[in-house]
Amino acid sequence: MTDWQLKKSDLKRYPHFDQILKPAEIVALVTSPDRVAKNGFFPLLRYTKKWQPFRDDKGSGKPKPKPKDRPIRYAARRDAYIFAYYRHLLSGPYEAELSRLGISHCPVAYRRILTDGDGRRGKCNIQFAREAFDRVRDLGDCCAIAVDISSYFESIDHERLKALWCRLLGVQRLPPDHFAVFKNITKYRVVDRVDAYTRLGFYGVKSLTKGGHPINGYLVPYKDVPTQLCSPYDFRQKILGEDDKAPSLIDPNEKLHGIPQGAPISDLLANFYLIDFDIEMNALATGLGGSYVRYSDDILLVLPVSVDQATEIMESLPSRIRAHGDELLIKPDKSSLVRYTRESDGGQNCDLIAGKGRNGLEYLGFRYDGRNVFLRDSTMSNLHRKVAAVARKQAEATIKRYPGKTYAELCDMFNFEDFAKRFGRVEGFEPTSTSKTWTFWTYVIRSVEEFGPVGRKIHGQVKRLRQRARHRVDEELARAIDRKTKRDREMTAGFN
Repeated sequence: MTDWQLKKSDLKRYPHFDQILKPAEIVALVTSPDRVAKNGFFPLLRYTKKWQPFRDDKGSGKPKPKPKDRPIRYAARRDAYIFAYYRHLLSGPYEAELSRLGISHCPVAYRRILTDGDGRRGKCNIQFAREAFDRVRDLGDCCAIAVDISSYFESIDHERLKALWCRLLGVQRLPPDHFAVFKNITKYRVVDRVDAYTRLGFYGVKSLTKGGHPINGYLVPYKDVPTQLCSPYDFRQKILGEDDKAPSLIDPNEKLHGIPQGAPISDLLANFYLIDFDIEMNALATGLGGSYVRYSDDILLVLPVSVDQATEIMESLPSRIRAHGDELLIKPDKSSLVRYTRESDGGQNCDLIAGKGRNGLEYLGFRYDGRNVFLRDSTMSNLHRKVAAVARKQAEATIKRYPGKTYAELCDMFNFEDFAKRFGRVEGFEPTSTSKTWTFWTYVIRSVEEFGPVGRKIHGQVKRLRQRARHRVDEELARAIDRKTKRDREMTAGFN
């Protein structure tokens, strides 16, 4: 397609099994159907991202939230370029089909939907949430049904996906290049990153505890891990297991469902996989005078119906979604039904009819209680987790830079202003490429501006954040000093 261009920002430099390709080589590869059809796709590398949800009510007696984890799988660079290009090839037919069906407003994730203003900026979750809450206010008396598909990407049926892929292309059978992409995004293979790095000598036992237990870590600085992890020979011997001394590290997806979330094409596939469900839900909602939107696996219906009608519709959603794949399930613990009624002063009263959490509709990081919009508790939890991680990292760097300084001196030397600027993005908030530099404070300001008067409470939620961040920095400095003191003692004991 002539409108595709490889941008500098598309180039990938992370370590993987393949060689680095020059831009001209990338273009030649991805635009050649014959080369794509014959491409030998590498296994994905996998690691697990873990975190502890923040709890802001430690004295409430509520149990500490369970730790969470998310498997991350990423493709070799050459394969990622192919996936990204074929995403581009499919996005045009998908957008055309949405327009033809009159449902362009329904699936809103992973698409560049322009704002109503200058028509140049893409919408983000702030605008989508504001539009949803506006629909609630416009209807006045209504019910909002919010449900979440459980492990959506892992539940996508392969045969159904292939049929929909053919439908978008207007063919009975996938061309060889498209079939190669389909095959390798469904029957993908993965290798655990730690296992691969261990086998290749980049990771292993660094030291022993006093009790003789191994302490694992990188045996070389991470920045010195080569961009191409190994030669083709070592890949065959040490990763594929052709050497009898080293069994294969390959873990294939042998199921008839599931695609790897995070691959450059997976978001588009997840979008068009539910196109028939989107048609059905949009017809249901508009027939009742309401609306339907889907943000990836988050489904929202806003309907001017009674609680009984809304309950009946909500209870029908599990069977409706199962009609599009046997593995598709609705998460009961993330389903909610909220009833809104118009008040004489122009506001709304809301009642949580079904579901957990605080009163009001929770959607895309925000909560609307009929009068005000708030940041969701999970949004604040993500922020506190990031603050803690950055504080811990910078505290360690500070004591290394200034060895021998006291706790009070380190607190004075710590660059808190620089730390505050590194609070990072809110997860899931990447409307355009420029938004990648947005901090949490930018996010708060944009949210308040977008929601207007109903978003004024957001400022109150974050007004004490700076003081809490300063307190966390002081805590992490003290802990870093304790850890260093303990390490020094162990080293001294080892020499004695």
